[in-house]
Amino acid sequence: MQILKIPNEKDLYAAAFKLLNILGPVAGVSIIIGTVAIGYVQTRPQDLPVTHILTHGKRTFKLSVASTPEQLEKGLKFQASLNGSRGMLFNLGREIYNVPFWMYKVNFPLDIFYLKGNVVTTAVYNAQPCHKTPCPIYKGKVANQVLELATGAANIKVGDRLNIQPLSVLPKNNIGVDSGNSLRTKNNR
Repeated sequence: MQILKIPNEKDLYAAAFKLLNILGPVAGVSIIIGTVAIGYVQTRPQDLPVTHILTHGKRTFKLSVASTPEQLEKGLKFQASLNGSRGMLFNLGREIYNVPFWMYKVNFPLDIFYLKGNVVTTAVYNAQPCHKTPCPIYKGKVANQVLELATGAANIKVGDRLNIQPLSVLPKNNIGVDSGNSLRTKNNR
């Protein structure tokens, strides 16, 4: 029969102290790395795909669409700039009165258009960036969508009906390919 030796109390304290000397720095470094990673993720601009187009006058704008609560909250925050032919459409999910929007942590001025059924109900021109609270809050009378474009990019006014369409997966260009691999229109077959 083998006898199990129980270490004395001093040995237990010494082992625990050695373990803490190893785990303490590892835990500290993990906390620092985790904090930096969370900070990076929270301040990183969102990269939503272009899924819609807006045609107004002679201009066409490519739109990213924010629909989830997280996407709606982040919007265009932290982006360095906005190309004059790009924009963001916020789908609010329902009709809302006195829709509040602000420019907190947005880095460039925007024109904000509140839409109900693709008709502009309220327009805010040249809304300025804000990096410290309290920020001005811009309210639209009623909207089920909100459109943000670079300041001055479009000549949109209250009452305008906007042509916002989803992008098609394949363009409808009426061109087919025959077995000889030459292109010709479908009407000329």
